[in-house]
Amino acid sequence: MPQDKASTSKTKSRKRGRAAKREPRSTFGGYRKRTITAREFIGSLFSLAGEAPTIYEIWGKHELDPGFREELMLAVAKLNDCRYCSWGHHEWAHIAGVPEEELAHIEDMDIEDFDRRKWVALSYVRAFVSGKFGSVPRELRQEMRENYTAHEIKEIELVVRIMDFGNRGANTWDAMLSRLRGNPAADSHILDEAVLSGAFLTVAPVAVAYLAYASNRSFSETARSLIDYVKHYEERNSGEQVGTT
Repeated sequence: MPQDKASTSKTKSRKRGRAAKREPRSTFGGYRKRTITAREFIGSLFSLAGEAPTIYEIWGKHELDPGFREELMLAVAKLNDCRYCSWGHHEWAHIAGVPEEELAHIEDMDIEDFDRRKWVALSYVRAFVSGKFGSVPRELRQEMRENYTAHEIKEIELVVRIMDFGNRGANTWDAMLSRLRGNPAADSHILDEAVLSGAFLTVAPVAVAYLAYASNRSFSETARSLIDYVKHYEERNSGEQVGTT
């Protein structure tokens, strides 16, 4: 009997060893970022279409200061761990005149270094995303109302919703890359990844072209900036924990 037990133990150990060898590995250290399905993505587009007048007020009439808007979007992109959107909105905020030091505080999630009014807004958008656009601590919501009008809060929340679904779309492209490297995401499907990859590869060159024009750089120089940022993003953020799951 002791020999049988020892033999059984060795067999189980060998099976565990083989299972461990078969377990796919990822350059991301395991793909855990929030993604989106094609149906959710299309549904979000239709939902946002009804907000066209407010979107125009924000981006067309600049009712929200563009620098402030980009800081909010960068904070959400960082929370969602979206490396492409983090690069894009860091660049856009810089073009809008936001100091590099201030952007660094947002990227480091060190928002306590801002004045109280902006600190409240940055804290609110993070809580708004983490609470899936509903659950926000009562004290934070109250302080938001004390610092911003109802219309401003509506605009801020719309910016957050746009950024969140954009982040998840870009993350779904990353999920496809992770799948190709042998580590498919547990909660993502290849069909959704294919659709969102197509959307990402359509939008990304347009965004790079716009940022190149706005910053008076060549398209190739701007693209190299994106590639370098994305390449080293995981290294810079390997010790940080994603805020949403």
